[in-house]
Amino acid sequence: MLFRILGIIIGIAVGGIWGAIIGYFVGSGLDSLFAPKVKIHTQRSTRNDFLDSFLILAADVIKADGRFTRSELYYLKDYLVQSLGNEAAGMAMRRLQEIMKQNYNIPSICASLRQSSNIHERLLIIQFLFGLANADGNLDTAEVSEIERISQWMGISRGDFESIKSMFTSYSYSGGSSRSGSGSNANTYRSHSLDDDYKILEVSPTATDDEVKKAYRALAKKYHPDRVAHLGDDMRKAAEEKFSRLGQAYDNIKKARGMK
Repeated sequence: MLFRILGIIIGIAVGGIWGAIIGYFVGSGLDSLFAPKVKIHTQRSTRNDFLDSFLILAADVIKADGRFTRSELYYLKDYLVQSLGNEAAGMAMRRLQEIMKQNYNIPSICASLRQSSNIHERLLIIQFLFGLANADGNLDTAEVSEIERISQWMGISRGDFESIKSMFTSYSYSGGSSRSGSGSNANTYRSHSLDDDYKILEVSPTATDDEVKKAYRALAKKYHPDRVAHLGDDMRKAAEEKFSRLGQAYDNIKKARGMK
């Protein structure tokens, strides 16, 4: 832009209107030659970046109530073993030990995730953090508050936050492969109400049947496991829990309403 303006000024002084025209084109050429080259690209979190942020936020939630319980340890280890395999899980647990000794700028970590990760990846993190907080069968207030802050910092809507939270009002974690060697988690379901199902679908009990159907279709698309397939089959399997829970909530509401 600078050379273009100078070209016009010099052109007018030297050759009048025709000089200005020539100066314009010469200046434009110089602007193009010397202008900084801006490379526009989109970021997508790699599996390793995602895992590291994942562990930092897990450590933050664990620290929220000032204690690291055995049930949280088992839940986290089981999750990592099933997601990554024994060797990689061992490395991740050693990385967690290092992370637990340090203090991180959590809002900054979340802001970075907001820029580098898509909404499906961030929802998966919130889902895991709730599972971790609920590992002992009790959603501690301090841990839930910290997850809520993380959710806000990562740009997750209130509706999505409440939907995921409602998943964990209906069951508690009670063991897993780390102790029993069974290779599968044991989840004990407790009292569950239709209100939980409406929260999971992010609709009011007064919503029309069409609104319920529309909400389910939109959430099923948002939470489909294929959305995080680029992070590996392990993360895809983890996303299937929320996807399955959406289907259960929708089925419960349909039965209660007599919907087809």
